[in-house]
Amino acid sequence: MDLILISQIIIVCLLGAMSPGPSMVVVINNAITKSRVNGIIAAIAHGIGIAIYALFAVLGIGLIIQTSSFIFNGLQILSIFFLFYLGVQSLRYTDEIDFEDTQVKSGFTSFAQGFAISILNPKILIWFVAIYSQFMSVDNNLILNATLVITAGVVDTVWYILLVYLVTSGMIFGRIKKNYQMIEKIIGFLFIVLSIGLGINILSNF
Repeated sequence: MDLILISQIIIVCLLGAMSPGPSMVVVINNAITKSRVNGIIAAIAHGIGIAIYALFAVLGIGLIIQTSSFIFNGLQILSIFFLFYLGVQSLRYTDEIDFEDTQVKSGFTSFAQGFAISILNPKILIWFVAIYSQFMSVDNNLILNATLVITAGVVDTVWYILLVYLVTSGMIFGRIKKNYQMIEKIIGFLFIVLSIGLGINILSNF
């Protein structure tokens, strides 16, 4: 397994994790309204949920590969359009995020919150199907497929733990609140670049 492939997987998973949304709110609120430890617990639970969805995606794509190469090729092409769409949507992102919305933690432990916010979001499965269809083929072995699953969970967990440490520093949290829309636009631009690159790669293989 070459380092370039691993790097690509890590970068794609990191871009997905960094995108602002409900998951970020849950982890941040656990960190600033409870404690840094609670934030870390929520981050670990979120990573477990992400790994489960990554596993479902890998198993599903593997089944498609064995069933029909035509369907798999179509899935790859649709996935590229999906990534481009995500990029455009991110560039147009104007939603407001309430980082002080303490309702997200009502009645739940930090672990339950972190796990629920990831595992109850079916969009994450769509995301992984779109992304991982670009990294899977009939030549994939068990090690590579396991790496796809583990990398998703580890990258997500590490990112949110890092975020917990950043937001509990106070000054960094203020900058995140002020610039999260710009962060989303940067990620959107990178999604578009990624989709174009993957499209060129598929065309070159025809």
